[in-house]
Amino acid sequence: MKQPQHKFGTIVEFAKRRIGTGAWRAGERVPSENELSAQFKVSRMTARRALDQLALDGLVVRRRGSGSFIANNGLRSSFMVIRNIADEIAESGRSYASRVLQQAATAATRRVAEELELEVGDEVYHSVIVHLADRRPVQLEDRYVRTTAAPEYLTANLTLETPNHYLQRICPLTHARQEVGAGTPTRKQCEILEVRAGEPCLVITRVTSAHVGLVSYARILAPSSRYRLSGQLHFSSKIGS
Repeated sequence: MKQPQHKFGTIVEFAKRRIGTGAWRAGERVPSENELSAQFKVSRMTARRALDQLALDGLVVRRRGSGSFIANNGLRSSFMVIRNIADEIAESGRSYASRVLQQAATAATRRVAEELELEVGDEVYHSVIVHLADRRPVQLEDRYVRTTAAPEYLTANLTLETPNHYLQRICPLTHARQEVGAGTPTRKQCEILEVRAGEPCLVITRVTSAHVGLVSYARILAPSSRYRLSGQLHFSSKIGS
């Protein structure tokens, strides 16, 4: 049976059709969050996510205080690439391993429900995994997965296959929203990551989507002394705005 499309994806696909057919032309203003929220009967947060995704896809340009406008071209290159941690470690010449601390069904908290567009208390799959490089912890991954996106997630062997690789194989991911911040681990997290109390860590939050809709919400904790995020920026030789 065909999976119902989630509200976020409905708005994105609607906008892509309008742009593709020429109904929305380059430079024209896109309906606002409030307008989309009323048209599709969704929350402003859902409408905002749709506009954010269209911006990431290079289809619209968001201007603070003015709104969103159709981009002059439909191509955009992003410096951020979601990599499989096992591949990153292997490419650095170190050996990869993992420890699965939890893999079970649980009830969605308010934060998880908001990120995955569920109701508080809905069943989700929850995994907690430590990723190691040469037996040393480099990431603590706390992930929640929608049951409809990966029904067999609880039976997956996540020591042989990372959640990222498994989800890519089961329901190839098409979009991701990622934020990077800083934080300090709790006492328990310090024990798991084998770091001293108060050691600064990168805090990476990531929401992924596939053609079936939203897939997972993950919060990754990585000691800044052991893990870095990097990327390359390519500048155009053209002068102008």
